[in-house]
Amino acid sequence: QYQGEKPERIAHSLAVADLACTIALGINRNSNGSALDLALVEASSILHDILKGRPAHDHAGGELLRALGYPEVAAVVEVHTRLGGLTPDPAEPVREAEVVYIADKSYRRTNRVTIEERYGIWRETWKNDPKRLESLTRGENRAKAVRARIEKALGRDLGEV
Repeated sequence: QYQGEKPERIAHSLAVADLACTIALGINRNSNGSALDLALVEASSILHDILKGRPAHDHAGGELLRALGYPEVAAVVEVHTRLGGLTPDPAEPVREAEVVYIADKSYRRTNRVTIEERYGIWRETWKNDPKRLESLTRGENRAKAVRARIEKALGRDLGEV
């Protein structure tokens, strides 16, 4: 009924889930005791676009999943596009929402892209909208900061994953 309406969305979500789970496993292997919840990463990344195509699909998806009894997954899904507009504190450990966020930003449909490529596409699309371009700059800076946090936790570049 939701994501199943468009097979390419399912393919995108499965690609995001594969990368997110690989990142989370790598962080868990490289960490000193703090562990990401792999089941939460997997479920959230598979369901992150459950209501894609609807206005504010991130929040709408979170509301649906919360109503279905999955509050932890809902909390990740509802921030997968912008992390709630917040850039995580560098001193904090990487969280599941960041892993899903960066995995999603690493794909355009089912094509793996860099943060720079992804935001470059958006900048070209919105080149005549100064307000949107300003928002994209903030978003790209956030994505780069999250990528740096994840690379530090992984002990290698995201492009190698």
